[in-house]
Amino acid sequence: MPLIQLPRSVLPIYLTTFVDMLGYTLLIPLLPAIAKVYGAHDWLVGMLLSIPAAFATAAAPVWGKLSDRMGRKTVLLTAQAFTLTGYIVLASARSLSGIFISRLVTGIGAGSIGTAQSYIADVTEPHERNRAYAIFGAVFGASFIIGPVAAGLLQHAGLQFPFYVAAALEALNIGLTIWLLPRFTRTQRRTTSIEHSINAALQPQIRRVLVRQFLFVFAVVYLLADFALFLDHQLHLQLATVSWLLASAGIVGAIAMIFGVTPLTRRFGDRWVAQLGLLLLFIAYCLIYFVRDVWWFAAVLLLWASGAALVEPTLMALLSRRAPESERGAVMGVSDAVASAALILAPAVGTAIVGANARLIGALPAIAVAAAWFTGRAPKARS
Repeated sequence: MPLIQLPRSVLPIYLTTFVDMLGYTLLIPLLPAIAKVYGAHDWLVGMLLSIPAAFATAAAPVWGKLSDRMGRKTVLLTAQAFTLTGYIVLASARSLSGIFISRLVTGIGAGSIGTAQSYIADVTEPHERNRAYAIFGAVFGASFIIGPVAAGLLQHAGLQFPFYVAAALEALNIGLTIWLLPRFTRTQRRTTSIEHSINAALQPQIRRVLVRQFLFVFAVVYLLADFALFLDHQLHLQLATVSWLLASAGIVGAIAMIFGVTPLTRRFGDRWVAQLGLLLLFIAYCLIYFVRDVWWFAAVLLLWASGAALVEPTLMALLSRRAPESERGAVMGVSDAVASAALILAPAVGTAIVGANARLIGALPAIAVAAAWFTGRAPKARS
């Protein structure tokens, strides 16, 4: 299904997601430099990613529930205001504590990703959603193409300068959201209860997808958050090389999502496409142990990006179909919280392992994706 056949109303959501993730990806290759400037240990570098995830975990169900009652647009604009404030604080920070405060505020805004995913389900028909979520995932990939490369170029004007750029983009994003997004969507509800939302999220078919999502996000973020540290410790690569490697992974992931997911899901179904992606991820994580040079790592990284590209949109499409329409925002908010919980745990554990033995960085995520694969094999999973 061509992109132009998707509702035009999904385009602002893609832009919103891109800007949110751009701020995240701008930070990743700069983490070692930030750590050196402020004399931070490796575990503090992981905390710079874990802290916003912790607050996103708490905020996501709240944003999701509010979006069911107040409308997606109102919640998205409020969350974007938090994100903008966080970027401004980060750009003007002159101490490690200021950076941590900025990440806290940004994390609250980042909890609205589930609302964006709910909005996509609101404005698309069921047969459009695999394509819509594939493009949504490709937007993430685009942020990993542009963000790291931009960080490598913009940091020559100062370590804070990339975040001034992110703040300007977020301000533009708010304006576009006000202008382009409709005030209401067809699934807005004002009478849902917390009990209904909890019961919906605990339904077995939804719960299994959420478990697989947690394991998948943990495995992906585990490597992503400690990407620069691993390459610095193991291969002693410069920031520019790290940025281009991340960009290459983003390109491969975006291509796989846009051109691979839809035909594969039509032929084999979402469940088995997700299983294939998890298998590719498992192989990639095992191969990291044997990496000795940048070319070998690049090959492993491309395999990793292809696997992740197959899992992300298929799990989201499964979840959107299983969520009751009146509780879709709440369920997607829980999904966002599950992903954020993985974001809390993965960076801290990853930095500890990289510090102890960088070659073992793939061991724990390999176990996680294997567990997700076996969960998908459960007779009643159908996911």
